[in-house]
Parts: sequence; C-alpha cells; structure tokens
Amino acid sequence: MTYGSSRATLTLLIVAALLGPVLQGCSSGLPLLSPRTPLFKPEPFPVFRHSGFGIATLNAEFLFDGMDDEGEAIFPWKADPQLARTHRDRIGETLRRLDADIVVIVEVENLHTLELLLNESLRGMEYRPYLVDGTDFFTGQDVGILSRIPIEEVTRTDVLARSDAGADLQGVSKNIIARFTLAGEEVSLIGLHLLSRPSDPERLQKRQGQAEVIRMAVADEVSAGREVIVAGDFNDFDDLIRDRNGNRPITDVLKRIKKAGPGDADDLVNVMADVPQAARFTSHWDRDRDERVEVDELSAIDHILLSKDLYRKVREVRFVHPYDPMTVTDHFPIVISLDLDNQSN
Repeated sequence: MTYGSSRATLTLLIVAALLGPVLQGCSSGLPLLSPRTPLFKPEPFPVFRHSGFGIATLNAEFLFDGMDDEGEAIFPWKADPQLARTHRDRIGETLRRLDADIVVIVEVENLHTLELLLNESLRGMEYRPYLVDGTDFFTGQDVGILSRIPIEEVTRTDVLARSDAGADLQGVSKNIIARFTLAGEEVSLIGLHLLSRPSDPERLQKRQGQAEVIRMAVADEVSAGREVIVAGDFNDFDDLIRDRNGNRPITDVLKRIKKAGPGDADDLVNVMADVPQAARFTSHWDRDRDERVEVDELSAIDHILLSKDLYRKVREVRFVHPYDPMTVTDHFPIVISLDLDNQSN
C-alpha cells in the first residue's frame, strides 16, 4: 500500500468515527444534528394550589403607549401605538392569569400607561395603579404598582449613597415605596429596577451604591416597625442561592440588601430558595443574538425578598414560564401566596 492510500484510509477511518453517532441517530429516527444547547420550551400556566394573598413582580419590557416622548432607547413598538397596544395586551393577559393581589411592574412609561393597561386588558380585576415619576430620562422607564388593597402612601427614595469609601455617590432612578396594612400589620413594599449588566465590572461600584440606597430604605422601614417586601428587577444574582445555570454575582448587591440592619433578626429572605433550581430563572438574554431561547441564556435577576415574619406566612412560590420570552417580555413573573391567617412566630 502506498503512503497516499494509507492517508486516504486513515482519513476514512476518522470520518467514520466522527459520523458514526450521527448516522446511528439518523437510523434511529433522531435528528441528524442536535442544537448546540437545549432550547427553552414554555410551560403550561400553573394551577395555583393556595388561594391566599398574592404578590407578584414582572419586568414588562417597555410597557409604553407608543406616543410622544419615549426616551432614547430603541424597542420594537416605539412610536407605534398599535404595536404598543398589542404588547400591553400580552402583558395584561399574563397578569390576569397570575391573579395576584398586588403587582410590582418594572419598565413602565408612566401612570397613564398603567391606566391604559387596566382599561384595555385588566377590566374587572379591581386594580388601582400607582407610580411616582423617577429620574431615568434616557429610557423613560419607571416602576409601578397595581393593587387591589388600599395603598395608604406612595413615595420614592431620592437618597444618594456610595458602596465603599471613595466610591461615587449613586441614586436609584427607578423605585417606588408603597405603605399599606395587611392583616393588621403595617407593611412597606419597595419596588425597584437597578442598573443592568450584572457581570460588568465597570458597573460594580455603581450598582453596589444603588444597593446601599435600597438597604438604607429597608432599614428605615424596619426601624419604623414595618414588615418589608422588596421586589423587582435587581439585575443581579443571589449570593447564596444558585439560579438554573449557577450564576454567581461579582457584586454584593443581594447580600447588602438582604442585610437590612445590624442583626440577623431583620434580615430579608429570598423566596427563590423555595423553588427547585431547574425553575430558578426570570430573564432571557440572547447572548449570541441568534433569536433562539437557549437554556444556558436563562438567569434569575428578578427577586422577591421578604422580612422574616412575612416569610413565615409564605405558602406557595412560583417562577412562572408560560411564554416565549422573545414574543411577550424578556422576563418572567414571580408570584407568591401568603397565608394571612398564619400567626406563627
């Protein structure tokens, strides 16, 4: 056998070895080529087992009206009232099926847009809208609340803080603080939307400064004798609880906010620990821009944190994934149910 024929034989053997599993899969009826990573598939909308008081949060991805000044950011339904209405209807259908009693909605244009949502998609749900104008003039986004129970006071924090000595002062442009009474207890709900890009080291100090602002707000509410809920888009990973893909934070954002005061008794609890790790995702980032929702592109950056007395009343936690995040919103809702009759300590 000549050298040339030996090389040809060796090449054929290598090709056969590489294609063997593919050809075997083809003969067994399997796809010839599998995706690089598994694709996400929407799940059926859950049937909620517990009928207690429901609290939810959802980043609604530019819930705008498609008219007038809509900031500098680009999104598909910008300056298109009909497409904006279609988007609101999709968000409204999701919220209707969640059927929570109070909802923190992130990336809302203004109070008028929340009123449109109620009149168009959420008629009969008995919600009242709340929003305090923020200071994100680039995107024009704010954080709003829909509530079936009376809200006694709605405000926001404009405090500036720094993460460490020498760091620049930071504020939280998108936040809301609502105070109300729940089963005889005074409760404060802090809704927030922090800076994006959790793994960007250039934003580390800025986002930790924002976290310090929220920690101070929590500490103020706790010192006033109020139970606390912090909910919304933290744009960061939990320091102790791993999400579906095991993401780890480079910041102390969640750790800082959960540590509300000097002792352990006033620490906040992340409800994410109450769902299996496979279900711990709230956001999709199309990292490779291929318009496919791949499982390794999912993460948990939205959270609901509760003071310990409220956490003792939790009866159900759901991370809900009922739609393709490329078609409704690039985030998924979290919903919890509280048993307000539970008086255990």
